[in-house]
Amino acid sequence: MTTDVNILIRGQSNALLFVANGGARDLEKQLEANLPGVNVNLIQHYGDKNSTIYSGTAFLKWDTDGQQQGLLNYVKAEPADIKDNPTVTLWMHNEYDGNTGGVTTATWVSEVKTDAAMVRSALGQDASTTPYVFTYVPYAYAQGNSPANIQAGMRQLSADPSFNASFDSTAMNGLRMDGDGYAHSSHMGQQDAMLVADRLADSMKGIVSDLAKGSGSTPTPKPPVPTPPKPAPDDGIVKTIGSGSDSLVLKISQDSWNGSAQYTISVDGKQIGGTQTARASHAAGQDDIITVKGDWATGAHKVTVNFLNDAWGGSAATDRNLHVDGITYNGKALAKGTADLLRNGPVDFAFTDGAAAPAPSPGPGAGTGTAVVKTIGAGADSLVLKVSQDAWQGNAQYSVFVDGKQIGGTLTAGALHGSGNEDKLTVKGDWSTGDHKLTVRFLNDAAGPGGDRNLYVEDASFNDATLGKHYSVFNINGPDDFRFTKTADGLGATFSGTTGKDVFTVQHGDGDMVIANFTAGTDKLKFEGFDKATMHMVAASEGGVSGTLVIFDATAENVFLPYVTNLAVADTLFV
Repeated sequence: MTTDVNILIRGQSNALLFVANGGARDLEKQLEANLPGVNVNLIQHYGDKNSTIYSGTAFLKWDTDGQQQGLLNYVKAEPADIKDNPTVTLWMHNEYDGNTGGVTTATWVSEVKTDAAMVRSALGQDASTTPYVFTYVPYAYAQGNSPANIQAGMRQLSADPSFNASFDSTAMNGLRMDGDGYAHSSHMGQQDAMLVADRLADSMKGIVSDLAKGSGSTPTPKPPVPTPPKPAPDDGIVKTIGSGSDSLVLKISQDSWNGSAQYTISVDGKQIGGTQTARASHAAGQDDIITVKGDWATGAHKVTVNFLNDAWGGSAATDRNLHVDGITYNGKALAKGTADLLRNGPVDFAFTDGAAAPAPSPGPGAGTGTAVVKTIGAGADSLVLKVSQDAWQGNAQYSVFVDGKQIGGTLTAGALHGSGNEDKLTVKGDWSTGDHKLTVRFLNDAAGPGGDRNLYVEDASFNDATLGKHYSVFNINGPDDFRFTKTADGLGATFSGTTGKDVFTVQHGDGDMVIANFTAGTDKLKFEGFDKATMHMVAASEGGVSGTLVIFDATAENVFLPYVTNLAVADTLFV
């Protein structure tokens, strides 16, 4: 006999990446493998008004900004036989609130209790069969005591028998957080997602097992005994020195030889913290993340990094150096924020507190939220980007590159994120057969007491085929890459995969599909609303290209996989 248990995944951008990078699916598989007879159902969705995950939002504003109602709508729309199952809520959001000053434990706990009561009511259950598992995301940006107060709230609710929760404080320890293309950024990558899945599978196994046995009638106040975290790559130090509401974040690396590089950090001539020792390897592309806290007055300031122990043994391989690889102040990159310290001595970096961010040059719809429709470049191929923004003291600006070559100039976003509108940017070109890289670079991040300027890529497609990775949130200046492939056969693909692990969702009613670059044994086909018993896989040819055709007896909907000859049942998922 099979017993069903739901896992409701809710959160912000890192919850989205946990799902998109395969972590949620891996957690489901591990729990089912460890608990014979238990079927785990994932309840998760993002990208729509009614979702469980909303990137770039503050939980404490979900009740007023509409996300809470959207979550409730999504849960209520689940089939009755799903809502009847005992449900674990996997809570994976704290980022935006931790980066908001003045959040108190009492406020956070009150909001969570109110929210949980509504979610439990939407499921038609009470606390006994709907335990919460809190995690804490190691977000790179934080304000004051807000992060500590949120974690205190997680512990407080975990100690409250009437609420029925546990806090897995080890699940996200030591993550690379390289989802933005560099270590210790704001977002988890695929390796992190799989590591978190491993840890959660260990800590949630007992909770899911108890629910499956029907032993959830009395809330359990004790969290599971934490499993020692599995080791993550030791690629740098994450450290905070000083105190205050302002934050300088320095990315530091070294060339070590006969010992590590040492240095001090000063602001306006006053040293903060003691002597620092670098760990991250510059050659390996790693960085220490040093957050310097303070309360600096409005006006111009200077942060100084002083290299203390230069050493040289006569060759490039025996040379100790220090590198400053980037600096941000309150989330905004310094214009001059890098330096290579090849000998002892200080290097100064200027920053300004409180200066109004310069408004970007006017663009279509500037300040109005009007969507922009624009074409750049020339050629027979088309990349289509759907873009939106959080505008503050001007619109978000960005640039677009294909294979490292910029197309068009500086672009200005118009549509407002969450308004239901999107800019449509068509990038034209004549790209050769093979793999290519699209890069979007956010140029003018800004934030202050009155708001926050951000950029969103809502969707990306190539020649009408949705890219495997097609969504990104830019909370700070910098690039993000999207991969696409041009095939020689010219088949009109619906989806085009990446070189990584992809999950392609096929919903009943979507019609016929062609999925390019599907890798059997790595990628997955996720079918929603189909009967698994009616599925057949046959060798087929379309447009002169051989591959595998997935067909269903009860529908006229087919999925064609060019060049795939070894598709197995294990490569498919049914929900």
